[in-house]
Amino acid sequence: MQLQTPHPVEADGREATQSSSPLPASGFSGLGQTATRLFKAIDPQFSIRNKICWGYGISLGIAVLGTTIGLTLGNLYHRQARDQLTNAQRQGAALSQLQITMSNFRPEREFIPVLRNATRFEAARTEFLQRVEKVQRLVVEIQSFSATDPTIVYPFFQAFRVEVEEYAQSLEAIVSQVDLATATPDQVTQLQQRLNRFINSPAYTKLGRYSAELDTLILAAEEQNRLAEMALDQAELLRMQIIVISMLLSIVIAALLAVRTSQTIARPMQTVTQVAQSVTERGDFSLRASVNTADEVGHLAQSLNQLIEWIAVYTKELCETQTQLIQTEKMSSLGQMVAGIAHEINNPVNFIYGNLNYVNTYTEDLLKLIRLYQQHYPQANPEIQAQIEAIELEFIQDDLPRLLSSMRIGSERIRQIVLSLRNFSRLDEAERKFSDLHEGIDSTLLLLNHRTKQGIQIIKHYNDLPPVECYPAQINQVFMNILNNAIDALLENSKPEKQVIIQTEAEGDRVRIRIQDNGLGIPENLLGKLFDPFFTTKPIGQGTGLGLAICYQIIEKHKGSIQVHSPLGKGAEFIVTLPIHFVQ
Repeated sequence: MQLQTPHPVEADGREATQSSSPLPASGFSGLGQTATRLFKAIDPQFSIRNKICWGYGISLGIAVLGTTIGLTLGNLYHRQARDQLTNAQRQGAALSQLQITMSNFRPEREFIPVLRNATRFEAARTEFLQRVEKVQRLVVEIQSFSATDPTIVYPFFQAFRVEVEEYAQSLEAIVSQVDLATATPDQVTQLQQRLNRFINSPAYTKLGRYSAELDTLILAAEEQNRLAEMALDQAELLRMQIIVISMLLSIVIAALLAVRTSQTIARPMQTVTQVAQSVTERGDFSLRASVNTADEVGHLAQSLNQLIEWIAVYTKELCETQTQLIQTEKMSSLGQMVAGIAHEINNPVNFIYGNLNYVNTYTEDLLKLIRLYQQHYPQANPEIQAQIEAIELEFIQDDLPRLLSSMRIGSERIRQIVLSLRNFSRLDEAERKFSDLHEGIDSTLLLLNHRTKQGIQIIKHYNDLPPVECYPAQINQVFMNILNNAIDALLENSKPEKQVIIQTEAEGDRVRIRIQDNGLGIPENLLGKLFDPFFTTKPIGQGTGLGLAICYQIIEKHKGSIQVHSPLGKGAEFIVTLPIHFVQ
């Protein structure tokens, strides 16, 4: 019967072989395999920042992981050794208490000296029962130490516990036979004799042998305590060895990861640099950098490869900017010209128009006077008669009112033209405002009247339109360009019936203007180029190719849309859609 000798224990619960450096080789080999997989984790598609972060992160992670594993394993061994030492110390303390308690199981000292005193006898009996209970508790506690390994003196203490119970029962049976408070001297003498015989009984002798065995167990517990202290020192050494080796392994893996990271960054950079030098030296923009990574170097290579395409984009933007400048200048020049013409014409026209009433009155008075004179003097002087015949007075009397009427009509016409010029230019209304689109279309048609008189019929289908918030001069420019193109297409057409149909309608928060001609239409392959700056199908000197491009920009500025439908041979239809309220 001896206590268990402590041994170092692996993390999985098996006993480890005692050696100078029992390191977990399989664990570090698994760490090496993990590191190999981490080399592949630095994907070439990562950005440089991510590659550096991954490289440093994995390196630090492995260092921390290795150190953590070392500390964990070392602490595990250290904790197991410490627990064994603690258990050994507790076992030794429990055995010592049990030995001291068992040394008091002596009836010759417990009961016989106090047989003549009933009070002290009962106190000794109570103390005896308490010691029995304490022994039972100590035995159970000692047995609990052997729960992890049932071979540790468990059978001995099980038998020891049975012997203690038998001893206690036998002794209790003797001392409970007599009540000393009422016992006679003979009964007391008989009780003393029975106690003396119990001292020589097998139960008393057997319990004494078990008590003597406790000395051997205490010595074994002391030896176990010494071995546990040695195991604790060995676990501390083992923990330091694991930490040092794990840190060295982490440093090696971190260095390899750093090399891998630098390679994934430097090699693509060299490729891009070589291509950039070749393009700079030879000016060959057909070269491409074959770098397919998704990091900054890959983006740099893509930027280099797209340089020529970007030049085309910049050229297009330049053309659009130039078109915008031309439009701005054109609108400014047109507005100034129209304003000047309207102003110069308006003053003399107003003078003529205002004096026509007086001229008409004066003429009627003179003609009335002549008629009155002819009534009173029908026989005129020969010289006067000759002058009347020479100037054809009767014709003058008939034609002069008609002449004055035609002059009035002409003046009205000139005033309408001036008003249309002012409405079209809107120079006095350059800011955004709510405008009547029908008025703008009519003003535009009035300016184009000299062209529509060449056999072109204008058909209007106006629906109710609310005032539209817009830049009126710019919208009139759109109508002018579209109608001008429609008239050009019809004048080039040999069809006898030439028509331009204008339809307007409101739909929700938008208005739609349709301008359709019955010309030959636009070829399908040209529809996608209509709004390109400087694209025109007209002969040189007859078109700039800016009209529809300007229309597109104006409509886009108003957050509207312009569409073209042109079935070949059936004319073209332009659909302009504008929001009723201007959208910023």
